[in-house]
Amino acid sequence: MPRRIIAFALLFCLMASAAGAEVYTLPDGRDVILAVGGSFAYSRDTEGNIRCWGDNQFGQLGKGNLKQTYKVSDFATKNQEIDLSLLKDVVTASDYSYLWLSDGRVFGVGNNSYLPLSLKEGVYSTHKEAKLPAAPKALVTGFGHVLMLTEDGHVYAWGRNTNYQVGNGKRKNVQEPYLLPLENIVQLAGGGKFSLALAADGTLWGWGNNENHEISPSNEQHFATPVKIDYGDIEIASIDACGHSVVLLDTEGTLWTWGRNDSQQLGYDTNHKTTSAPRAVPLPLPVKYVAAYSSQTYAILEDGSLWSWGNNSYGQLGQGFRSAASEGVLPAKVWDKDVVLVQGGSLFCLAMLEDGTVLSAGISKFGQQGEGTADSKYTLSPNGMDLIAD
Repeated sequence: MPRRIIAFALLFCLMASAAGAEVYTLPDGRDVILAVGGSFAYSRDTEGNIRCWGDNQFGQLGKGNLKQTYKVSDFATKNQEIDLSLLKDVVTASDYSYLWLSDGRVFGVGNNSYLPLSLKEGVYSTHKEAKLPAAPKALVTGFGHVLMLTEDGHVYAWGRNTNYQVGNGKRKNVQEPYLLPLENIVQLAGGGKFSLALAADGTLWGWGNNENHEISPSNEQHFATPVKIDYGDIEIASIDACGHSVVLLDTEGTLWTWGRNDSQQLGYDTNHKTTSAPRAVPLPLPVKYVAAYSSQTYAILEDGSLWSWGNNSYGQLGQGFRSAASEGVLPAKVWDKDVVLVQGGSLFCLAMLEDGTVLSAGISKFGQQGEGTADSKYTLSPNGMDLIAD
């Protein structure tokens, strides 16, 4: 019998578009954007003001230069083709970004070393339009590769392909979007070197790296093309991925994880050993939303509290301290209530409260906190931004 996908009732509206990017819709219909990349971020408040900050060594902030931005600054682009009033979302990755417009066009900026911007080889510091075969319904990024879901349920992939994460059976980086042999797909997720796709009938597909049993308990190191993943009888509400592990949220609000666990990123103790089968993360209440990135995970529970676990080498979990990356941290509450949005970067995180206040924690070597300094902070706290106008 095919597994059923049952819609999970969220108490707020989140539109997932990519790892590192989220649109939050207020009860009055207004949207805000909080998009976190590896070491940088974008935002758009309810008045339409678009801002960016953090690492810009590859031009991923889209300013047309490579100057670092330690403090939140207004976004502007020299590309006159881009009508910012049409901005639908900002899709961020480790060191590149996409501006996604409501007319279906996307403009890439940043590091194109693995061809994730669907452009010719090279590094770009100004936005250039990516020629895609169809208008995207969703865009998802991994570490150098991109997945695109179309309205008719098809999947395209391109970019870094050293571990078959594009799924075309080869290991050469891919510039032109490749159409995967999948149909009726409803969700995508990109891991560090692997890819996931969830079909309408509940079938979960995976391809790419399998060194940590992300796709199969077998000893196969890679899967060159999509294969079915056996995840038991879990009724999936949403899928996500850390760098080397899988995160499933079921329809009852339970999180299930497996894969690499050297930094406790699975949310339970395995003596740092990899697991090959789903296990539930021990949390006190159902989860409304989960955000996974690299080796750390953040979850908003049904009471609006924010929890975090995994790598805490620069205090990016917001738990008030830092620890060795090899130790890792198990789930702990970092904010009591009213959290509606959270995004994790490489070594930092940003979250938003109901009133629009932005919270941050972690490293700020490139100004990731947006506070104008390079000082890290280990406790999640307001960084001076407010995304909701009075």
